Amino acid sequence: MSQNTIKKGRILVYRVYDIGEEIDLEKAEKILQQETTERAKFRLKKINQQAVIVSNDPLRLSLGNYAYTDDNLSFNPEVSAKIWEFGTLSLTFDFPIPEGTTIDQLRVISDKIQNYEILDVYARGKARELTNQIKGAMAKINEWEVNEDYILYFVENFANEYTDASVILQEEDIAALILNEEKDILAPQIRERIYSTKLQYYKNDMAVIDWNSALIIEPSGSMDIPDVIEFALNQLLEMRYYDDLLDKKLKDIYSAVELKEMNIFSSRYTDLALEAGQRYIEIAEIVESVENSLKVIGDLYHSTVFRTASNKFRFSDWQGSIDNKLDNMAELCKLLLDNITSKRSHLLEVIIIALISIELIPFIRELYAFLK
Repeated sequence: MSQNTIKKGRILVYRVYDIGEEIDLEKAEKILQQETTERAKFRLKKINQQAVIVSNDPLRLSLGNYAYTDDNLSFNPEVSAKIWEFGTLSLTFDFPIPEGTTIDQLRVISDKIQNYEILDVYARGKARELTNQIKGAMAKINEWEVNEDYILYFVENFANEYTDASVILQEEDIAALILNEEKDILAPQIRERIYSTKLQYYKNDMAVIDWNSALIIEPSGSMDIPDVIEFALNQLLEMRYYDDLLDKKLKDIYSAVELKEMNIFSSRYTDLALEAGQRYIEIAEIVESVENSLKVIGDLYHSTVFRTASNKFRFSDWQGSIDNKLDNMAELCKLLLDNITSKRSHLLEVIIIALISIELIPFIRELYAFLK
């Protein structure tokens, strides 16, 4: 193993929360105008800016530093937040990597950070605090218990620079760093799986992206790739949120249908069908806006990074699940309305037959009297 050390780098720890269904960023910016805020554009400096297009730039806030000590290791990360139009809040803890740190030492530091549970408590508290501050800019406040977490190792320079950054994969156990494995030796096929997502634009840069962590080597210091991955994390959380919401709504409707026998004189099932239809439209619109909030064009580097992250985060599986549940909700809505309409039609037919029969009674009496 090489003893090449990191000259300049940082560990970026992300916590992403769903805080509302939709956020008016202009209004939120005015509410937070006394804070350090700015509209943070995804200005992709490295390649063509049109490779990745964000429909509405997030609101960025600087939240100062969070100092703590864990097992004689002192940390003082900078904390920042981004508020996204479609209802998420992402917190970033920026830990400087001490100059002279080896990859093995980086694994130890990373393990301490990832196992420091109070960091999660602090992050959740900050998310609640910010949510309360901007609640006037949200149509509806959510507090979903699920959140996304991610860790990204961002290295600008090594003491001995690599002409080809991919050489580090042979010299250091980067797979163990990404998987947060300290003790056991990983099997070759696991390493191959991790390294199969290796991306390079220039020979001296590299991105290795996995589902819960990534290593970025970027001599220019550009934060383009972390920004694209952070966006993908927010998009992922929204997909998971609406997948869970659809589960609950479908379960509620199924339970309501099963609990009570259908009564054609009750508006309950009509209301359920209308509610299902309304929810279908609302969720379909929001999911579409989330999916279209970032567009990747062509096969340029940032587009490839986003697609790689999307594959690792299983976007297609979540999208498929949401689409299936939306289809189920639409079908359920149709079945409820068809069922109640059919029963009412049958009742109407019976009433018409009864009315005709009543109209025929005098005629039948006269005929009977005549025949008698």
